[in-house]
This record gives sequence, structure tokens and C-alpha cells, in this order.
Amino acid sequence: MRAFRYLAGGLILALVASACGGGVVTPPATSAPAAATATAVAKATCQPTSVKVAVPVTPPNVVHLPPYVAQELGYFKDENLTAELVRFEGGVGALRAMVSGGVDIAGTSTEPVITAIAQGVEVKVVQTYSPNVSQVFAVRGDVIKTPSDLKGKKIGIQEPGGFADALSRAYLKKVGIDPKDVQFVTTTTAARVSAMTTGQVDTGIFHVDQVLNVKKTAPTITALANMWEVLGDYQYAVYAVPTAKATAPTTECILRALMKANRAMYDPALRTRILDMAARETKADPAIVKEAYETLEKAKAWPQNEGVVKKNIEGTVASLVENKQLDKTIAYDQIVDLTLANRIVTQLGKKDWPY
Repeated sequence: MRAFRYLAGGLILALVASACGGGVVTPPATSAPAAATATAVAKATCQPTSVKVAVPVTPPNVVHLPPYVAQELGYFKDENLTAELVRFEGGVGALRAMVSGGVDIAGTSTEPVITAIAQGVEVKVVQTYSPNVSQVFAVRGDVIKTPSDLKGKKIGIQEPGGFADALSRAYLKKVGIDPKDVQFVTTTTAARVSAMTTGQVDTGIFHVDQVLNVKKTAPTITALANMWEVLGDYQYAVYAVPTAKATAPTTECILRALMKANRAMYDPALRTRILDMAARETKADPAIVKEAYETLEKAKAWPQNEGVVKKNIEGTVASLVENKQLDKTIAYDQIVDLTLANRIVTQLGKKDWPY
């Protein structure tokens, strides 16, 4: 599956280049087979327990909302879980907290998990809240007009080894810029846009809602590349747990709540409630939140089924190896365990998408 192929064709590049354009228009996605009927499969029932779910961006972007939806709509409570959403600046911090035992499950970009597994850390990918890359490589258009202008510039990232770092390096590799010829500068997640407008950094990896917001707040910022076109098959986000808990009953209960939340993102009856919560949690303009939400909905950004695509995982590994962020190839089965995710899909009934 070509990462975020449904937004191809320079859509966001054109959007960001225009400081006063209209809403984002997304081409229709390819249709998939009809939904299957649920089959009776044993369902884990959890005793009342408290769990901690690491969410990787503070405040979240619209794409990161499913755990908040699971909390808002009571899906954790339905599983006898009292869930605390523990907030982090990025996926690396979320993953570290999970590995150290501070949280039960971590939402994170895929790169830190693969790197950790390569280093012998016992963790597994078990599900996702967003399979596909939907971001752009944004730049200060007043100082960067072509890829060659990146030499000597400050590349904005949230953390070494994290998502923005990996995607920025992938783009530099594609355009023939040696990482030694740029300066990587760490910013907070919330300050990605403001760091560019103040000149603290010259580039950033932007989400859809940040792209929409930038039209109003920083018209000189533009997009140099759609990252789904740069990377091809690539897994954006995952949920990860310790390997020993990859098939545990509590993990099943957590994942079932999260999968219900992924599906709720497409339920018109829940739209108003989710949008109200989204504006509160993202701390963004409700109009921008709504437009970003509708864009991601049309693009099928949130999975309805297990959401972890083999060729996306393999493509991520290949990219990390190519960019020298990983020194060896790791097999899909070393990274992913979909035992519970597949079981939950059967319990809930498979939806009509291939992921």
C-alpha cells in the first residue's frame, strides 16, 4: 500500500503554498471488499484494573485522537479498565516509559520501536492508531526555495531517532544532502510551527492540522515535499507493549477499547462529541480541527482493523537501514505480533478496508 496515496498529487504542497486557499480536497480512496461477519471468538474479560496508556504528542494533533476518544466514550470503562493517558513530547519518550514499566502500552511512531528491537529490547508492535504517513516536509520559504538550499540550514526535530528525525533524514538522503551538512535542532512538539516562524529552525515535519493552521499564522512557510511520496511503503504509528504482554488478557482489553475508538472516528452519530473533545485536547481553532478531521476521515487515516501492514513495516526497516539509522535488517515477525489484534477484529467483525 503506497503510504497516504490518497493525498498524492501535490495536494498539501499546493495548500501550504497558498496563504488563503480553501479546504483540503481528498480524492476518493480505492474501494475494498465488503465487511465480513463476526465469528464467535473467546473474548478476554478483565477484572477491574488501572492501566496507563502513553500518548506520544502533547498537545495531540487530530491524527493522535483515538486514545482520547476511547476515554471520552467510555470504551476503557466498558473493559473494566480505569485508564490514565500519560502524555509525552514524542514517541521515544512514550516507548522508554513503557520499557521501564511506567506505562502498560505506548503509542509511538514506528522507528523507535524497530530501533529498540534491533538493540535487543523485548517489545512488540500489536496495533496502530494510524498506519500511513500523512505529513509534509515544511520549510521557511523565504530562505529555502529548492532542496539545495537546505545545506547549512537548521533541521527541526522533536527527538533524535524519532519520527521527525527519521523523515527529515529520509528526505535529505533523497535529495543528496549529507546530514553532516545541516544542523539538527530539537524543539518541543507544540513549538514545531513557532520555532520556524521565529527562525529557531528552518524546517519541520508537519501534520495536516498544522498545515491548515500555517496558512493563517505563517504564510512564508511552505512545503518542499509530501513525505508519503518520498518514503513509499512506510508505517507511521503503532501501539507497542512488552513482548511478555503481547498476548495478555489486559492487553486484549486495552486494544479492544482502542480499536473501537479507531472505528468511532467514522461514526456520524459521534461526530459532534468527538469534535468538541478534539478542540479541547488539541487546544486548536475548532474550525481547523474540524477541517483536519474531515480530511483525515476522507483519507481513511485511522484503521478499522488491525492496521499494521507487512510491507509498510518492511519499508520502514529498509528506510532506516538505507539512512544508516539501523545497522541490520529485522524481519516483520521479530517486530509485530497481531495475535490479539486479529482476534479482536474477528470479535468485532472485519470492516471493509484492507487494513
